Amino acid sequence: MRIALDHTSEIGIRAGRLLLGEPDLDTLGVVRRDVKDRDSRLRRVDRVTGFDAIVTDDPASTILAEAVETGVPCVLWADQSPSEVETGSLSVLAGANLVAGIGRSLAGRESVTAGPSADVLFAWTEPGKPLRSGEPITFPDPVGSRWGRRRRMTNRRLEVAAPVPDEWAGIVVQTTNDDVIRTLGIADLATHLEAIALAAGAVAAAAGSLPGGLHLPEDIADDYLAAALRIGLDIASFTSPT
Repeated sequence: MRIALDHTSEIGIRAGRLLLGEPDLDTLGVVRRDVKDRDSRLRRVDRVTGFDAIVTDDPASTILAEAVETGVPCVLWADQSPSEVETGSLSVLAGANLVAGIGRSLAGRESVTAGPSADVLFAWTEPGKPLRSGEPITFPDPVGSRWGRRRRMTNRRLEVAAPVPDEWAGIVVQTTNDDVIRTLGIADLATHLEAIALAAGAVAAAAGSLPGGLHLPEDIADDYLAAALRIGLDIASFTSPT
């Protein structure tokens, strides 16, 4: 795999380190930034031609126009691609982040596994002042029990966001049917989880898992989550009777 990295924050830097752990990585091109690491696979690049994928943590996704020009698949940390850039049939993965990427991919896959009659809870953390009431959510340690705010209720799926004031982040996906409750939980440093989410998108795109057009990680959930797990995502699971 040949991946170009356009990083603007700690998330992108961490994603690059995670990508260097991929055994199939041949080249990690750092876009228009000097490289100090001695890893022979790392090099500065000023053009993104010839790469299997471009990945960026830039919220404005300014590198996308170059991806369109060169025809290289592009992976965005941002939830949406810039409206002013026409991507056409170019393979673009938007939302390669903790909530839209890992969280929604897990929620979608668990919903299918549990069946159409199951109740689904999808909860995540976000930066902010903790609530004193709301929906009770228990994340794995060190996030722990938090109060959350309802964001969406569709069919049998409830989505809840829990504000946290510190550097930790988490995801909970819980399915409940007639005889069993299955809970999946994730908790770690927010920047680390965001980096895993971004790097997983890069690996999936570089491996050819991304069809043409604009997609979200949940559209390729199996390949995306497999990449995240291989990169280092830890998921706790618990099953109990109803």
